[in-house]
Amino acid sequence: MTLRLAALALFSSLSPALAETPGLERVLSATTLYLSESGGYDLAVLVDNRDAGADLYLYFGVDPAAPAGTTKPSFVKKNAAWVGGGAGTLPSLAVSDKGSLLIKSENDAIGRDRWSETVTVVRRNGALVVAGLTFTARDTLNPDGGGACDLNFLTGRGTRNGKKVEIRPQTILLADWSADGETLPKECRF
Repeated sequence: MTLRLAALALFSSLSPALAETPGLERVLSATTLYLSESGGYDLAVLVDNRDAGADLYLYFGVDPAAPAGTTKPSFVKKNAAWVGGGAGTLPSLAVSDKGSLLIKSENDAIGRDRWSETVTVVRRNGALVVAGLTFTARDTLNPDGGGACDLNFLTGRGTRNGKKVEIRPQTILLADWSADGETLPKECRF
C-alpha cells in the first residue's frame, strides 16, 4: 500500500508533465518500478477507460524535472485489464519480488462466476513481454466448479489445479495480449 501511495503522489506531482494521460480521477492504480533499460525509475499507471476496461500507460526513465507537457508515455496498452463497477471488480498494479510488473484483474462481487487473474510483464530484448498468467475461478453455487492455473509462457511450464502441465514456450508481446476471457489458454478454462 505504501508503494502505491508513493506512486500516486509521484504521479500527481508529475501530472502536468504527463501530457497524454487522462485525469487523476480515472487512475485506478499506479506504481513505480525498474522495467526499462534506460536507467532511472519507470512509472506504470492503470486508467479506467470508461468502457469496462483499463488502459495501461508506461513511462520509462521518468524525469521529475522535465518541463511541463513534455513527458509522454513510452507505451500504451488499451484494455490491459477488465474493470467492473465497484469493490471486488477493480484492477490494480503491483511489482513482483523479481521486479516484474503485475496487472491484476478480478471479479469477486458479481454473479456466480468469480475469478482472479494476474498477468506478469517483463522486458526481454527491449520488448515488453507477457511472461506468465495466474488465473483462478470459482462458482459460488457449485463447490466443485472452478480451478486454478499458473503458466510461465517463457519456459513452457505451469500447473493446472496443482498438477504440472507443459505448454509450448512462446513469446507473447504485451501489445498483442488480450485481457478478455475468450482468449484464456485452455489450461486456464474451467
